[in-house]
Amino acid sequence: MNKNLSTGSKGKALVTGANGFVGSHLVEALLSKGYQVRCLVRKTSNLRWLAGLKVEYAYADIAERDSLKDVIRELDFIFHVAGLTKAKTKEEYFEVNALGTKNLIEACLNENPNIRRFVYISSQAAVGPGNDKKPLEERTACRPITYYGESKLEGERIVLKHSSSLPVTVIRPPAVYGPRDPDMLGFFKIANKGFRISFGWGESFLSLVYVKDLVEGVIRAAENPKSAGQIYFIADDRCYSWSEAFKIIARALNKKTIPLRIPKSLVFLMAFISENLGKLSGKTLAFNLQKAKEITQRYWLLDVSKAKSELGFSPEYGLKRGAEETVRWYKEEGWL
Repeated sequence: MNKNLSTGSKGKALVTGANGFVGSHLVEALLSKGYQVRCLVRKTSNLRWLAGLKVEYAYADIAERDSLKDVIRELDFIFHVAGLTKAKTKEEYFEVNALGTKNLIEACLNENPNIRRFVYISSQAAVGPGNDKKPLEERTACRPITYYGESKLEGERIVLKHSSSLPVTVIRPPAVYGPRDPDMLGFFKIANKGFRISFGWGESFLSLVYVKDLVEGVIRAAENPKSAGQIYFIADDRCYSWSEAFKIIARALNKKTIPLRIPKSLVFLMAFISENLGKLSGKTLAFNLQKAKEITQRYWLLDVSKAKSELGFSPEYGLKRGAEETVRWYKEEGWL
């Protein structure tokens, strides 16, 4: 392992998925707060977002339990961010999001049982959508509607099953956006072309979180003794309709938009075609029938009052400010 560590006083933290969108922002935030950071990456990982940072690289794969033994030792915190957000089969989701989490937890139990905190980054998808405009609370019964959501929920169950042996915390973010994010880029591109889309009839509503707010909430949870064994939603403290969200993004782009309503049947037809094109080409495409299920739901709303009262979490970025920063970055990088 590369021993190029920064000098820190808050302890050593491992970040899985450190080279990704959320993971790289979390690494930067931890470093700024005085942590030493070990980044779990694979030999094939693109380390673009970690370039120049004073971190230690640990080369391993959460799907391979034996590769984790040395990685887990001499750590105070583990932030398990790595996960599979798109896959060809249900089994692929579970192999990484559930079994990979199990491997990491078991390695922790065997090699570092006195760790100060294990933080698992789950997803709103583990809970599933709501039935109306009332935001969901952490105690809401989980009813995931996709393989991804099911696999993240299974990861939660594995983590929380060991809460009597390890100090674990589960974080459930909604859709995350911000610089370096390729997944929400498509919506910014749609707004940039002058459209604000909606699916089916009637308005849809969602919660969002800017990546810097998310990582701040994650670190607050890790540092708070009261959060052990708990689940938290970390999100913007207000919700948005799809129409409002597109208008805010369009203003950040200095664009005017017109509404474009797409029937749900057409969404699923396009998803079916995309999924089968992916199978023919051997590629895993982000837009498939599972994703169509998610985006055609009317209510993806979260209540963040628990995180605010117990962790002192207070989001600094509404969508207006977050979209402006995101647009600026996308343009600087030539993504828009």
